[in-house]
Amino acid sequence: MTFNPQPLSLSDQLRSNEKHRRGWIYDALGVQPIVNCAGTRSSFGGSNPRPIVELAMRAAGEAFVDVDELAEGVGKYIARLTGAEWGVVTAGSVAALALATAACIAGNEPIAMTRLPKSCGLKKRVLIPRTHRFVYDSVIGTVGAELIPFDDLEVLATLAESACMLCFLGAAETADSEMSLEAMRERVGHLPIVVDGAGLSPGKPDPWLSRGATLSIYSGGKYLRGPQSTALLIGSEQLARAAWANGPPHLSFGRAMKVGKEEMVGAVVALEAWLTPSLRAKDEQKWLRLLGTIASNLSPDLVRVSIQPSSWSALTPRLKVCWADQRIRADEIVARMLHDFRIQLPDFYSSENIILIDPFNILDDEQARLVAGSLEILLRTLQSEVESDSEAAAPKPREVFAGLWESTVKFAGRVEEHVMTLTHQGDNIAGFYRGEVFDGTIAGSAMGNELRIVAKHKADRMEIYYCFEGLLHEGCIEGVAWLGAATRELRSPSLCKQFGRAAWLAKRSARR
Repeated sequence: MTFNPQPLSLSDQLRSNEKHRRGWIYDALGVQPIVNCAGTRSSFGGSNPRPIVELAMRAAGEAFVDVDELAEGVGKYIARLTGAEWGVVTAGSVAALALATAACIAGNEPIAMTRLPKSCGLKKRVLIPRTHRFVYDSVIGTVGAELIPFDDLEVLATLAESACMLCFLGAAETADSEMSLEAMRERVGHLPIVVDGAGLSPGKPDPWLSRGATLSIYSGGKYLRGPQSTALLIGSEQLARAAWANGPPHLSFGRAMKVGKEEMVGAVVALEAWLTPSLRAKDEQKWLRLLGTIASNLSPDLVRVSIQPSSWSALTPRLKVCWADQRIRADEIVARMLHDFRIQLPDFYSSENIILIDPFNILDDEQARLVAGSLEILLRTLQSEVESDSEAAAPKPREVFAGLWESTVKFAGRVEEHVMTLTHQGDNIAGFYRGEVFDGTIAGSAMGNELRIVAKHKADRMEIYYCFEGLLHEGCIEGVAWLGAATRELRSPSLCKQFGRAAWLAKRSARR
C-alpha cells in the first residue's frame, strides 16, 4: 500500500524554515501569481508595501490601543508631514469620499449623523463639474446627498448657496480649463471643496489645499506603497475630525468602512517615506533602470521603444512599445502575455499597435528580462501566425446566426429574459440587444457554430458589458455571459468582465 501524506497546511508552511519561492502562497491556494506591468491598479493588487511599512504594521500589532487616541496621534502626525490641519486614514479613497460627504452634510451632530443616509432639513446637494464626473462618485449618493453637475462658473455661483460641498476630481483638471480650482473657490466662498486625488501625489505643502481645497484624498495603497486598503483624507481639522466621527469604530454611517490600527500606522509611515526626497529619487532611478533593461532586451528589428517620463498625473515613467505590423493588435498581445506567460500588461492606454509597460510593480531586473523575453517570443509567434493565416485563408463560416433571438441570462438569484437581433456577414456579427430597462449594440464574430459577441449599453458614467460566448446546437446557443462595466476612457477586458459570469441560453424567436 502506498502512503500519500496530506500536504502541509498553509500555517505549517509559514512556520517552516524552508525557503519558499516568490508567490508560493498563491500557488498553495490554487491561484497563479502574475508579473505586474500594469501599474498600481487595485484589480491586480495595487502595490506591495514598503518593507518599512510592513515593519510598522508588525510593530502596531504587538500591542493594543484606544483607536480614538490613535486617531489623535495619526491626525497630528499627518499634519506635521503635509502641513494640513489634520488627517484621517480611511478604508480606501472611495470610503474617504463617503466620509468627507457625511462630514459636510452632518458634521458631528449625533442626530444628523445617525440618520444618514436620511438627512431631512439638512443641505445635501453636492456640486461637481460635469467634466469631473467619475465612476466612484456614486458613493456620494449612498450618503444621502444629491449630486448636481454644472457646466460653467456662473451656474456654480447660483448653486453654491444651497449646497453642502463641491467635489473636484484632481486628475480631470487641465491646464487650458477656465474652471480651475482657484476659480471655483472664488465663486463658492466658504463652501467646502473636496478634491479626489486618489492616484495623485500628496506633498508639503499639499498641492490642493494650498490652492483652496478644504479636504484632499489620496490612495494609500498605490504609489505610496502603504496598506492596499487605505487612503488619506487631509485638510480642515474640523471636517477631518467630523469624517473620523462618521466612520469606524463609531456607531455611525461609516461603521462598515473599517480600518485597523495596523493599517493606520502603516499608512502614516508610507506617507512619510513617499515624502522623503531621497527615497523618491531612489524609486525613480529603479524604474528607469528596469525600463532600460526591458528596452535593451527587445530586438530593434521587431519593435520601436521610447521612455515616457513621469508627470504630475502619471507618477512613474513608462515604456512605449510599438510594432509595424497592424495585423497584430495590442489587445491580443495583452491577452496572450497573461495567458501564456502570466505577465499582466496595462489593458488600457494602448492603441492598435502600441502597448505601455509600467515599471512600478516590476520587482527586479530578473522580472524585467522575463517581460522582455516573453514579449519578444510572443511578437514573433504572432507574426508567424498572421503570415500563415494570410497564406491559407480559412473557409468562410456559415452565416447561421442572423435573426431574432430570445436571450435568457441566469444571474445570481434572478433570471432575466432579453431579446437580441443579429446580422451575420462572413465571420462578423452585429446587431442590437434589449432588456426591460436598457438597450444597446452588439459586435463580435462567429466561427462555424461558435459565437463570441459583446453587447454594451450606456449607464450614466459607464458602459455596461455582456460578453457572450456560446455554441449553436439544434437552434439554441448555449454558453456563458461575462458581465462587467467600464468607462469609455478606461475600457479594458478585465473591467468588461469584472462582475463574474452567468449561464446563458438563446433560442430563435418565433416572432418576426
